[in-house]
Amino acid sequence: MRIVQKDLYNAHLQVCFWECNSHLDFFNTQIKVAVETLKKYLHFNVTYHSTCNYDEIVAKVQTNKCDVVSIMIATPKRTKLFENLIPISEAKLGILIKAVPQRSHGSLSVFTPLDSSTWVLLFVCSILYALLLTSYEHKHTAAQSETKSRNCFKWGKKLLDIIAYNFSCLIYKPVSYTPQHSPARMLVSWWWVFVMVIVSIYTGKIVSFRSVIPATEYPFTTLSEAVNSEMIPIVVHTWATEEFLQNGTPHSNLGKLWKKMSEANAISYTVEEALERTATGKYMFIANVPYLKHYTNFMADGNCRLMLAPIEFLPSYLTLIINKNSKYIRGLNYGINRLRESGLLSLWLDHNLPLEMETCVEPRKSLVTATPLMLKELRHIFTMLGLGLLASVLVMVAEQVLKRHSHVKMQLIKMFTNNTHTG
Repeated sequence: MRIVQKDLYNAHLQVCFWECNSHLDFFNTQIKVAVETLKKYLHFNVTYHSTCNYDEIVAKVQTNKCDVVSIMIATPKRTKLFENLIPISEAKLGILIKAVPQRSHGSLSVFTPLDSSTWVLLFVCSILYALLLTSYEHKHTAAQSETKSRNCFKWGKKLLDIIAYNFSCLIYKPVSYTPQHSPARMLVSWWWVFVMVIVSIYTGKIVSFRSVIPATEYPFTTLSEAVNSEMIPIVVHTWATEEFLQNGTPHSNLGKLWKKMSEANAISYTVEEALERTATGKYMFIANVPYLKHYTNFMADGNCRLMLAPIEFLPSYLTLIINKNSKYIRGLNYGINRLRESGLLSLWLDHNLPLEMETCVEPRKSLVTATPLMLKELRHIFTMLGLGLLASVLVMVAEQVLKRHSHVKMQLIKMFTNNTHTG
């Protein structure tokens, strides 16, 4: 059933868009869809205009050359000039920054899962435990000895055996060793508990090296951190953000942002200028989140040069504005309210981003995947295997050389001995 509002029936509305750049073409298109829907059910005609000059918008509304203006954030200053229709959607302020490169894993090696300090501490603990175990065993052995003499050779051999045992535990292939005394058994028990934990951590880190994609590391995650960051805030002149920051108290985060921006003279007069400066990484662009979502892919090449910081603050709302004395206020509010109740406005404005924009807006969280390990990431492990093979070959060659040298030496001694006896 068609809805008829007396004041709007067969009326001809002049709808103006505050349109300063091509990045909001999609957004304005969705508003036109909403207006066209209202036009169909409220039986009025419409003509669209666009302008980039805010003062011109104000003058046209006050002189009834524009019946409706789409779309603005309601602010105290604007409320004094215009009548705000029923809010179309909520709008919070957000911060746009240069996109942070995705953190990479790097190459995998046997040392990758643990940092250098952990490896050093692991080695030190192994040696200390070996020294302590050797002291326990030697103490009891010496106490039972009749001579009670200290045999350095046996003590050193025992130490090497226990060191080998400690390190072999880390690969769950311990060499044969059974402690004979209670203190040593207690120490070995605690060592095994430690081994189970450290090996489990090591194994888990190896598995997660490629199966877990690192989350994005933002330069700041709260408004206070943004205020204290090295980035300079930037806003567009005459936008609602400028008014919100300017009206902030000096000691508030908004007031501090305004002071920081004013000192750096970082007020931009065009959106393109603000986006270009943001893309340098030295500035953070503050505006309402619905607009910022459309700016993430501002070069329209799918590279996502900009990204939204995980901060939203100062809730407000997007609305259509109209002359305070307009006779269309009641009818348009009725139509907008019906669109809101049906869920169409939310569908058009919040859930119909172009695919490339959805990709840029979606935060890069930590994800679990089944990505296989590539050979280039395992090259250090295979290099280590090759080095181990080379080392074993060198040791084998050295043994053969020493063995041959010893054999030759024995032959010479034997010949010399035989010559002496013969002489």
